[in-house]
Amino acid sequence: MDGWSEPGGIVRVLEIIEDHKAAFVYDFRDRFSLGLSDLGTTVPWSEVVYLVAVLLRDPSSWLQTSVAGWHHPISYEWPVLASIYDLHAQVNSKRKPKPYPRPWPKGGSGSRKGKVRNDAREILARAKNGGMTWQNRHTPM
Repeated sequence: MDGWSEPGGIVRVLEIIEDHKAAFVYDFRDRFSLGLSDLGTTVPWSEVVYLVAVLLRDPSSWLQTSVAGWHHPISYEWPVLASIYDLHAQVNSKRKPKPYPRPWPKGGSGSRKGKVRNDAREILARAKNGGMTWQNRHTPM
């Protein structure tokens, strides 16, 4: 149900309702002022498929949170703020601090996005020792 118009969309929506009913009902009431009895009558099923597709892409949605197995929804800014908190704690701690708790299960699916720079430890050490200065222009990589 990641795509906007996946084949079998209505069937997939019904499966989501069956598996994640509380989150589905909450989001539809809160965001669209619709209940389960409105599906297919007030709102056509084709529109319900699109609304569910949007909810599944939104990390602040309880439906996306439930489907992904997270503990709570987050805003789009939340991961950035948690990462900044973790970096600040690393730079200002003598011991390795625990990272700020994430809402998703530990380990995840193993498909980590992005790469860690080879010189990341050196950069952290320089920042910790006060050897870095602020740059207000883009530094190419």
